[in-house]
Amino acid sequence: MKEVLYIYLNPTAGSGRASQIWNNVQPILRERHIVYQLCTDVSTLPIGADIIVIGGDGTFNTLLNTLTQPELYRYILLPAGTSNSLCSQISPKESWANKLRRYLNGDPFQSIDLGLLTIHQQSYRFVNEASVGFAAAIALATENGANKRFFNRLHLNELGYIATAFQCWATERPYMLSFCNNRRISGNLYPCPNAKINDQQIDSYELTCPRIVLPFELTRLVNAHHNVQSSYVRFDTFATKSFHFEEPLPVEMDGNPLPSAKEVIVSVYPQPIAVL
Repeated sequence: MKEVLYIYLNPTAGSGRASQIWNNVQPILRERHIVYQLCTDVSTLPIGADIIVIGGDGTFNTLLNTLTQPELYRYILLPAGTSNSLCSQISPKESWANKLRRYLNGDPFQSIDLGLLTIHQQSYRFVNEASVGFAAAIALATENGANKRFFNRLHLNELGYIATAFQCWATERPYMLSFCNNRRISGNLYPCPNAKINDQQIDSYELTCPRIVLPFELTRLVNAHHNVQSSYVRFDTFATKSFHFEEPLPVEMDGNPLPSAKEVIVSVYPQPIAVL
């Protein structure tokens, strides 16, 4: 246990659920006489600090891209977001309270890879997935739309993605490219169910199909236990690879928006990170 435990909090995550969890975490830390500090400026974090992250995939993504060397820290993830895709893989259905208890009891951390996405000569780290095209359009529309807040309040987070997907179906190009360091992405889709978080590889799923076929192809990815075989789909596994498009397409990573791009380069970040 470090002398000071740092807290990185997104108070709006999960329509306020993160704030509720933080209110419950504080008395536990005080009871254990643990010194803690809210992290408002990551540049002041001491090297090697333990950081409790309260939020979803997007919250963790923001932190990883703000730190200069994210591999120098340890992260305790308390799921409080819309999808929590990473937590669903490293500790399925585990409550925030049990996660905190395990950390306080000294349970070992997992070593997991980071992906690296480069567009317009700028590199960004992602921990779960990055996407281009239709999947990115869904993630961005969900993040910016009223559906997310409505379904979060009802604790029906995944339905928000599904509702937004139907809205995007009529307008967005029926092309989906996902880069996965993890089996599951938003909306309970499993485009690359063979993806592993610690194999120093990125898995990709590329779908090109007629618009009328798109809903059926996406439905096949829900809770998929193996790679879905289709004449419209192409899989790949690599350490680094570049992709080129005829026109700029929307791009996102872990639910956070990036500028549209005609070219992306994807690779594995050189160092893994420690996560509980």
